[in-house]
Amino acid sequence: MSNGKGQKTVFTIFGGTGDLTYRKLLPAFYNLFSLFKMPQDFEILVLGRKDYTTESYIKIIEPWLKKFTRTNFRDEVFERMSEHLRYLVVNFTEEDDFSLIKEVYDQWGGVQQRLYYLAVAPQFFAPIARSLKKSGILDDKHSHQVMIEKPFGVDIKSAQILHQQMCEAFDDDSIYRIDHYLGKEMIQNIMSVRFNNTLFEGIWNNHQIDNIQISALETVGVENRGAYYDQTGALKDMVQNHLFQILSIVGMEKPSDSSALAIQREQVKVIDALIPIEHGKLPEHLVLGQYHKTASSDISDKGYLEEENIRVDSSTETFVALKLFVNTPRLKGVPIYIRTGKRCERRSTEVAIQFKADPGVLPNLLIIKIYPDEGIYLRFNAKKPGTTPEVVPVFMDFCQSCVYENRINTPEAYERLIEAAFKKDKALFTSWAQVLSSWKFIDHLIERIEAEKINVYPYPAGHNGPKAADDMLSLEGRHWIDEEHG
Repeated sequence: MSNGKGQKTVFTIFGGTGDLTYRKLLPAFYNLFSLFKMPQDFEILVLGRKDYTTESYIKIIEPWLKKFTRTNFRDEVFERMSEHLRYLVVNFTEEDDFSLIKEVYDQWGGVQQRLYYLAVAPQFFAPIARSLKKSGILDDKHSHQVMIEKPFGVDIKSAQILHQQMCEAFDDDSIYRIDHYLGKEMIQNIMSVRFNNTLFEGIWNNHQIDNIQISALETVGVENRGAYYDQTGALKDMVQNHLFQILSIVGMEKPSDSSALAIQREQVKVIDALIPIEHGKLPEHLVLGQYHKTASSDISDKGYLEEENIRVDSSTETFVALKLFVNTPRLKGVPIYIRTGKRCERRSTEVAIQFKADPGVLPNLLIIKIYPDEGIYLRFNAKKPGTTPEVVPVFMDFCQSCVYENRINTPEAYERLIEAAFKKDKALFTSWAQVLSSWKFIDHLIERIEAEKINVYPYPAGHNGPKAADDMLSLEGRHWIDEEHG
């Protein structure tokens, strides 16, 4: 390595012995390093409470990287990357320990860019930021960026408090709010499909679209997140952030340019344009559910109330189906159906655009498959071969992730986000305006749910939510579009 005066980039991980670091962050660094995408002169400083040395820590992380790296693991690459890694025993709840961090920074000398990744529980975000400032670390004339994971507060009030506290140490331009969904390949591809194809952009409006569906279904339960999830629920855990992010990209106007500011500005306009549900109409627009164990379930399959750290009388929702409208010229009057749930029949995240159709023929259908499969499915109508005029549906199915070369060349979400942060590109991160707008809508919705005592329907584990979610669409002559595209 060069001495790097004025050139070195330092990436600091708070919470360096947690699953997020082992499974996502360090494998992302390995991928970037092996593909020569790391800054020319960099250091990774890993902070943790466990009494490891740098040498013992490197031995601990090696099997994790062998298991979770996207690119082929090679011993010689890992050894070279490890030369840039240092582990430091630090209790980040103790302000005095930040002097140890500052000593390491001082040893490294000239630095161009410092990034701080807070891979810790949200209640530690503000104390860490405060200690960084109080220790004098942020006084150094370098670029300082802090990366934090959702949730950004538990409601609009707590989000505002957190934002104010973070801004006492960092300016808002230096705060990178991570929603890892924005790092997924096909989320970004939604904009490409829309804005780079006149075929779609010309019909992406309320004259041609019958309805839009955004689904994020999981086969797993709450696993080891019971204590957090029982205080949160699916509305806050998934809808307020991940699914509203997708909705904002599906519904946005074409940005004036490719800058983060221009993209985020258009996204915020969509969330701001969400129409509050009329009083007395909530049961027609919302279905909440909670998975339970069925008689045929395996003994290891638990219902929500049998999960660890769940209140015995909990009414927390693990499933949400929601019908929304946005008051924009492009999509005004188009129903937008959102659903997310745990312990469902299948694991799938996708966006379905169903177009209007003449009587007697199947509607054209565009599906953007986000996870686990990545690709685009298009159904249209054509004459059946033969002498009759019968019309039949045909389809084109592009499976991006089915191609080995595409899988290898497609960055994982955290890999993409870390690289963007190095480049100071905030287009893949959530703006404060987006956080504020999303919480405003969700807080109002939750107030209505509590005031109107909306029922939480049980649904069997292994099913895609309660029957009421199907009824919400069938009463309007529609149905949920599944991965079989029917």
